[in-house]
Formats: sequence, C-alpha cells, structure tokens
Amino acid sequence: MQIYENLIIFALIVFNDLNDMYNEIKKLLHYHNMNEALEKLTEFASSTDNWQIKSEIENLKTTYGYMIQYAAQGVNDPERKDMYNKLYRDALILNDKTKIQHMLENEDSYVSRKYKYARNNSWSKYSEICINLETIQKDIYAAESYEEPNKTELIQTMIKKRQITLEKLFDQTWIPLTWNNEDYDGALSIIESNLISDNIKALLASAICLSSIYLLDPYKLRLLIFMYMNCKNPVVSQRALAGIMISIFIQNESIENSYPTLFHEIGLMKENPNFFDDFYAIIIQVILSLDTENIEKKMRDEIIPSIMKSSEIMEPIDDVSEINIDDLIEKNPQWRESIEKINDQIKELDMLRQEGADTNMTTFSQLKKYPFFYEPSHWFYIFSEEIPEVFDMAINQNNNFSSFIKTLEKATDMCDSDKFSLLITFKSMPNLPIEAMNSGLSMQNKINDETAGINIEKNRRHIESRHFIQDLYRFCKLWGYKNDKIDIFSEGISLWKNVWIRNIVKENGKLKQLADYLFAKEHIMDAMFSYMDILDDNPTDYEAFQKVGYANILEKNYASAIKSLSTANILNPGNIWTLKNLAQCYKKTGRYDLALECLKEAENINPDDISICNLIGQILISDSIYDEALRYMFKVEYMTKGRTSAQRAIAWCYFMTERNDEAINMYNKILQKKDAKAEDWMNMGHVYIVNNDIKNAVSYYKKANEMLDKKSSFYEIFSSDIDMLQKKGVEKEIIFMIPDMVTL
Repeated sequence: MQIYENLIIFALIVFNDLNDMYNEIKKLLHYHNMNEALEKLTEFASSTDNWQIKSEIENLKTTYGYMIQYAAQGVNDPERKDMYNKLYRDALILNDKTKIQHMLENEDSYVSRKYKYARNNSWSKYSEICINLETIQKDIYAAESYEEPNKTELIQTMIKKRQITLEKLFDQTWIPLTWNNEDYDGALSIIESNLISDNIKALLASAICLSSIYLLDPYKLRLLIFMYMNCKNPVVSQRALAGIMISIFIQNESIENSYPTLFHEIGLMKENPNFFDDFYAIIIQVILSLDTENIEKKMRDEIIPSIMKSSEIMEPIDDVSEINIDDLIEKNPQWRESIEKINDQIKELDMLRQEGADTNMTTFSQLKKYPFFYEPSHWFYIFSEEIPEVFDMAINQNNNFSSFIKTLEKATDMCDSDKFSLLITFKSMPNLPIEAMNSGLSMQNKINDETAGINIEKNRRHIESRHFIQDLYRFCKLWGYKNDKIDIFSEGISLWKNVWIRNIVKENGKLKQLADYLFAKEHIMDAMFSYMDILDDNPTDYEAFQKVGYANILEKNYASAIKSLSTANILNPGNIWTLKNLAQCYKKTGRYDLALECLKEAENINPDDISICNLIGQILISDSIYDEALRYMFKVEYMTKGRTSAQRAIAWCYFMTERNDEAINMYNKILQKKDAKAEDWMNMGHVYIVNNDIKNAVSYYKKANEMLDKKSSFYEIFSSDIDMLQKKGVEKEIIFMIPDMVTL
C-alpha cells in the first residue's frame, strides 16, 4: 500500500513539473523569447518516445537559426514576417503536442492505455476501416437473401464483427493524436460512403469531440465542419456542430494562436440555412445541462421522498418576516415579461418536460453499471438494431421485445444511452411490465408527434443535439473511468463566454434573448457578459444596466453596482426597484445620507409601500436617528397589523433612546410570539442590565443562550454589544461576569 501511495505522489510531482515546463514555454513564446523557448521545448520533448515531435522541434531550431543569422547579416527577406509567424505558431503547437505526449506515455488513464497498446499494435488506417465496414454491410445485405436460421445467424455474426471494428475506430479517434492528410482522407471516405450508416458517422463525430477536449487537431475539426455542412441526417450534423462548439470553447486559445484561419473555415457554416438556429439550440441545451445536478438533488431530496410519503396538508405560515435591507436581493418585477418568454424557447426545443434541465438523469444514473457501458464507445451509440445487444433482443422469440424496441427507437424524451439502459434492464429483469411501458411510451411518442406541428425537421435537429449533450453529460459523470478524463461540465462549459460564439449569437439578433435566458436560469454572472455586450451597442438600455447592477450586488461589488444602477436611474428616473437597490448599495458602503435620499424619492412616488417605509426605518436606525425611525416603524407595524420585525425595530429604538419601560413592554409582546428569536431575549436582557436589574437580566440571557444554534456561542453574540452597554453605564465588571453567570 505504501509503495502504491509513493507512486501516486511521485506521479503528481512529475505531472506538476511537466505542467510548469509547459506553461513556462508558453510564456516564453508569448513574450517572443524564441531561442530560449525552443531550447526549453527540446528539453521538454527529450524524455518522450515520439521521434517525430523531436524532429519537428529540431527543424524549428534550424529554421530560426538561419532566420536570425540572415537578419544579423542585413539580408532583406520579404517573407521573414510570415516565416516568423509560422514558426511561432508551430512552436505553440509542438508545445501542446509534447504535453499530450507526456500524458499518453506516463498516465494510467484509459486513453493512455489505449495509446500504449496501439504503439505496440499499430492502428488500422481509416481507409482500411472504411473498406472493412463497407464489406460487413455488403455481407449483411447478402445475408438478408438467405433462408432462416442461417439468415439471422449470419447477420448476428456480422453485426458483432462490426461492433468490434467500431470500438477500435472510436478508441483510435478519441486518442488525442493529430491526423495527417492520409488520416483525414480515410476518415472522409467513411463519411462519404453510402454503405456506412449515419449512426456510425455520428459515433465518429462523438469520438472527435472527445479528442478535441484534450488537443485541437485542425484535421478533425475540419471533418466535423464537413459533416455538419454535408450530412443531412440530424443525428450526424448536430453531433458535429456540438463538437465544433465545444472545441471552440475549450481550445479557443489554440485556435487563436496556432490555427487562426480555422475561424474563417468555421464561419463558412453560416451558409447552412439552419446554422443560426442549430447553434443557438445547442447553447440553450448546454445551459440546461448545467442545472442537472440541482435537479438531481431536488428529485432525490424533495420530489421522490414526497411521493414516497403520505400526502399531508401543511399548516399555513402564520407570519412572514420583513426582508431586511441587508438581505434584499430581489429581481425587478418589470423583468417578468421577458423572463416569461423563456417558456416559448423551451417549447421550441421540445423541453416542456425538463424545463430546468435533464430530469431523466436521476432515474437512469443507477442503470449505467451494466457491462455494456464498460466500453466508452457504447455511451455514444445511436439506439438501433445495428447494435448487437438491441438486435439480439429484437430477434428473441421468447419475449415481446421487438415492438418495445421500435417504440423505444422513436422516443424523444430519452437520450440514446438511457434507451440502452432501459432495454438492458428489461432483459435482466424479464418480469417487469414491458407491455405497460410500451403502451406508455407509445402514447408519449404520439403526443410528442402532435406537438411537433409543422416544425418537424427543426424539432428533430433540436432533439438530436439535446440527446448528444445528455449522452455526453452521462459519460462525463458516470463512466467507470470518469476520473481519468476531463469532465467538461464540472469545469464549467460556458459556451456563451467565448467571444466568437457570443458574436455569432449577436449576429443572429439573439444576444438579449440569450442574456435573459441565462438570467432566468439563475446564471446571473454569465448573463452579465452578454448584457455588457448589449450596452456596448445600446448604451441607453436601462434594463441591462439594472441587471448588471444586480449581478454586481450578488458579487458584493457595491461600487460597480452603484455606477450601473445610477446610470439606470438617469435613463429611467423614478424606478422603485432601482432606487431601493441603490439605497442598499449606499447603505453597504456606509453612505446613509445617499441611501435615505434614494428611499425618500421612492417614498414620494409610492408613500404607502410598506417595504419602502421599512427600509427607511432601517437606514435611520443604522444612522442612529432613532426618533424619526420610530415614526416609520410605527407606520409599518400599523400597516402590517403588528409584524414582529417592525415591533423588534420599535423596541430597539425605545431602548436606544432611554425609554426602557416602553422597550420592555414591546419586547414582552415579541417574546410571546412563535417567531421570537434568541436576539429578542438577549436584547430584553440588555434592557434589564442597563436598569441594573441583574437577576432578571441573567434570566433572559439564559433563555437566549438556550435558543442559540450550535454554530453560535453566547459570548460571540453578547460581546458584539459590549461597547454599547458600556456607553449606557453598565459596569465593566458586571459585563465581564455575565457570560459566566449565564452558564451557572
């Protein structure tokens, strides 16, 4: 065990050293310390077994050596600038490749193990894989003319043989090694083949997407672009586009620095008439995927337990405490209209059943432990009889799976990996009510078809992109080797933060729609990026200023919030929400006069607003203007018919203005209520200790101590009021002894 732990520690040290070397080289290149960077790069690659990388680095060093030699001799080379820029980009690329090479050679991850295996057992060429897959398909076509039982047996054999080929194809594509022209042409032949199904092409797109998480390969990215532009089947095109967008987000720096022309090639996808709609749909689906863990928790902790328990009618809440200005972070009611429009987007994306995110994750997460899911490629199969597990069950005469499989294929409410989970569960538990499930799914499919209306093709594209994101999410979260790879969802795949992606949304005229969607889904800080872009183009959009101010309040960046909200107030004067939140920010920064100014303006607009009266009273109390505060808090108490929070403020004002008998009377009212707090008993004790009634004071302090939760101690809370008690004439010695008297 100790040896194993030592190996882990050693591996971590090596990894950190390699990562430091990688970052140092990148920094040297950034500052154009080319000679030192190339020397470090040579050292970085020296411990790898990749002779090609080493050779390319040596070629760069030689080229750069000639460049500086000719420049020093005063040779005027018109191509010098282009050569230097290419050399700079190539050095960055080789630094990335070397880092990945170290990972493949030294880590014990799935991809590194597959790499090591392939190093000793060479991969098949993509052109050979294409021929192999075409031959298998021809054999399947030929077998269909045979008589039973030979027909089924031959097809079964061919399908299993094809699966072995697909697993190898997936693994070799996933491994983050860059292609050459031959690899690209061979993979392209797979995509262009009429004998190879679209399901297989979708699997290839999935593998490229996973590979791009580790390393950007321009050849692989170009193949995804080709697939999106030329494959009509959404099962292929939407996986390709999702892979492109994920690559852009994760590998943005590599594209900008090493392959800048790729952005132009990616931009050509705009020629596809569905591009902007498909692009936006994938962004929305990724936003929804980020809510999956919250929905899982809600399903696990709230919804499922409530279903399991008997229905009970809960007693109504007797009182709702007033929101304190310190805790006031509320959304402007005027935003409701734009937020409510989000439902229309959800309908367009056929997301009515999962408005927040993926509600099926909780149900199916426990069904991913079957041996079928040991292979990574299986997580990305399209559910069909092309897969041996499905075909074997479809031809099983002992069970009525055939009809169920056809129904399951059409189901749009489940991603493909969940369909496999469900089918395998029925296989392993044959007594489950398959007829009932089949009937329920058929009915749901019919409803989904009816709601699709005239936008059948659009809905299908959105469904396929949704299914792929969900399959990818499950793979990242649930695969057996999940700790070996990057979990792009845990690391925050915020596509909308990428400038290029945001510009596409802007070009499509949906930037505000995206910002409002993020805002409605509580991704407030992410929404702020888009609102800032909106303000660049439209500096008079007061609502955008409000929302930027709101985001800054959440971040406790009150200075920036004041700036944004003040601008919103100038553009749209007299807005109650703006004035109240400006007051909050001013209070947080100790500028009570400006806070009162905002609230008094709001009061003039709406004098009977209870919350405004309450907030003014709180500001006055914070500024020690107790007599005026009393006037406002009495108004709040009257309008709320004795709200506890208002009485609490009144009692404190009495106490601070030496009206102790009146304070005692008010605290007595409070302490008889169900919502009395430890601080109320504490403050009553303060009144008695100021009156030099130590016996009564200690009795109330003891009650306060009993009501405190484990996170707080009596001394911590009591000590915060020591200065105030001293100013009111309580002897130091008595103050020092009170905590000990409470514990007697």
